[in-house]
Amino acid sequence: MAPMKSPSHQEMPEELEVSVTLTHLAHRWNISRREVRRLLQIGKLPFVQVADQIRVPLDAVRAIEEAGSLGE
Repeated sequence: MAPMKSPSHQEMPEELEVSVTLTHLAHRWNISRREVRRLLQIGKLPFVQVADQIRVPLDAVRAIEEAGSLGE
């Protein structure tokens, strides 16, 4: 029997460490994923695309939460 290999510990891209998925943000703000996508589309939320994922920078999420609104 061959020895088991230890899992590789690759560095996670910085964008993944400091950003959240649309699903996570929808749960965090208690809104639908569709509403999160609408906010992205109208420019109320910044985003980064990592491979095939759209993510929202965590600092932007926190800034909006601290401000108490999306500036509407």
